[in-house]
Amino acid sequence: MSFTALEQISNLLVSEYPESKAWNDSPFRWIRLLPPGSKHVVGRDMLTSLIALYGLTPTLYKGQVRVNGNGISVKVAMMWEEGIIKFQNIRDSKVDFIFCLALYPHSAYGWLIPAAEVWNDGNVRNDRPGVTGQHKGADAWLHVDPTNVPDWLKPYGGTIDQAMEVLETSV
Repeated sequence: MSFTALEQISNLLVSEYPESKAWNDSPFRWIRLLPPGSKHVVGRDMLTSLIALYGLTPTLYKGQVRVNGNGISVKVAMMWEEGIIKFQNIRDSKVDFIFCLALYPHSAYGWLIPAAEVWNDGNVRNDRPGVTGQHKGADAWLHVDPTNVPDWLKPYGGTIDQAMEVLETSV
């Protein structure tokens, strides 16, 4: 009975969370259902496939995507409330770039950010709008509203095509 009751409650509550309906016919819906670690792997696979489509040769090394000797950490985030994206657990892992892939139900955004824009000598760059410390500064978060991107982030992408243009010229 408890499971049945919980199932009925869940069916009633789903209508109060309209965001969930937005993903119903999304090509990214299946990713949303994965645990965080699996989302990271899917994002890394998506980026390596995109890089190959652009004629570059990506490799994987210790969880990083590498292109022409440059290490890229991949972060994937999916639309939160009100269209905001929150990239979490951005570590100072001594990579050259952080590729932030933002997935919405029917659109996607990307930024290839030099690591120094988020980290400076092991410290989170709190002087960047949208960048905050997490876990007492051991990790960083990046909050982005694609309709109102901070000026410091604009040169690093926006659309997936723009992010890939940045990648082509930066690595």
